[in-house]
Amino acid sequence: MTASSPDSAVFVGTARNCARWLPAVLENLSRLSQLYARSAFLFAVSDSTDSTVALLQDWMTDRTGRVIDLGDLTRQFELRTQRIAHARNACLDEIRTSPWSGYGRLVVADMDDVLAAPVDAEAFARASAWLAATADRAAVFAGAAPRYYDIWALRHPTWSPHDCWHRIWGRPVRESFEAAKFREVFARQIVLPRQVPPIEVRSAFGGLGVYRMSYALNSAYVGLDGQGRETSEHVAFNETIGRAGGRLHVFPDLQVRAPQQHLYSADEFDFRWRVAMRLREAAERYRPAWRRLQYCR
Repeated sequence: MTASSPDSAVFVGTARNCARWLPAVLENLSRLSQLYARSAFLFAVSDSTDSTVALLQDWMTDRTGRVIDLGDLTRQFELRTQRIAHARNACLDEIRTSPWSGYGRLVVADMDDVLAAPVDAEAFARASAWLAATADRAAVFAGAAPRYYDIWALRHPTWSPHDCWHRIWGRPVRESFEAAKFREVFARQIVLPRQVPPIEVRSAFGGLGVYRMSYALNSAYVGLDGQGRETSEHVAFNETIGRAGGRLHVFPDLQVRAPQQHLYSADEFDFRWRVAMRLREAAERYRPAWRRLQYCR
């Protein structure tokens, strides 16, 4: 076996004030890394005021890798998505100049509550094997329970063809924020049972993704769109891979726990929208939204 085989991986993550979740997150990453013959870890931390850096450095004591402390990025980058993109790119730059560039896989993980619940290692292994089966498969991304939540990073011809937040920010004057968010986010957060086949997308993330390293190192994260607006940094990264011929898929069998703060909460809406959500949920039970996605690859 060589370092460029699928059995070698670099785990990367960006962190800011994640100390409360790190023990559970790192336990997940430790278990998943055991599926590879060789593994390394790279964590980029910025703008943290808690013990995130210390916890990560302590965890790395007997492991291969590095914690990159980027300090305060707020003076250099005004917008949050710029800072996240810079931190993710710092990890890629570190890999490019190290022996890890020859490793077969890049595992990108969120370091907060998204990965605080246990991840099924057997499902992760199935996703990794499916990725390896065909050379043009460039990445697989986790689904989520109880609903797929990461609509901002998602691009799919019908499921989420555009930036949801740009549509919300640019909504018609007479449309309420609640109506726009319901349409652009919550209506797209669908139930994806684990038995659903992989769904091809232009972009996704959802807290956990596995990339072929060769595709990943030829791309970069960008946190602003052409008009200088914040956008999910994953979109530019993934769409560059797609233009290079790589195919990307959401793999529903592999699931993370969707953070409640990203899902619909009845407390945030008045009676009209609560009724609308109940009706939508009832309709989804009889006509699952995921079935329509199978015809849109």
